[in-house]
Amino acid sequence: MCAAKVIGSLNTQGMQAMARGDFMNAEFMLHQALRKANALGAEGYTAKIQNNLALIFAAQGKNPQATALFAAALEVLERRTGGNNRLCDSIRRNLAAVSSHAENKAAHAA
Repeated sequence: MCAAKVIGSLNTQGMQAMARGDFMNAEFMLHQALRKANALGAEGYTAKIQNNLALIFAAQGKNPQATALFAAALEVLERRTGGNNRLCDSIRRNLAAVSSHAENKAAHAA
């Protein structure tokens, strides 16, 4: 199987694991996919996988990790594509949602 298909398969399997609530396997598969995408220098795949991994972190309440990955993915895509596409828009919404959740949590703790 070619590297792109392996990356895509790991990404899909990771998101399916997340949907089942199996965050441990979801993280494992997406870390594998991210490592392979980075090794290929495939920035588009890298950004997509970072976004998906950040979604897994956010679902577990790991907002600092989620925020960092959303920001990294967005930076890569904006540099690569100019930032005017659906994936960038989705990442911006995800980043805003995590940031808003963290702010609300901090406000309630105060």
